[in-house]
Amino acid sequence: MIDSINELEQGLRDQLEALAKDIRQAESALISTKEGYLKVQGALEILAILKSKVTPETKDDVAAAIALE
Repeated sequence: MIDSINELEQGLRDQLEALAKDIRQAESALISTKEGYLKVQGALEILAILKSKVTPETKDDVAAAIALE
């Protein structure tokens, strides 16, 4: 009987360790995804600012510069 209890305890400890590892990996992936999201969001905000400051004359210059690339 005690052997069964010990085996059950060890199995639960192994499960606990595996789940803790999974949580750490998921948190790491979430942090990385959040960083990427914030970078893209920042880039979009910069583009919105630039877009609001572009005059009709500079729009043509920008279009010409992009066409040359």
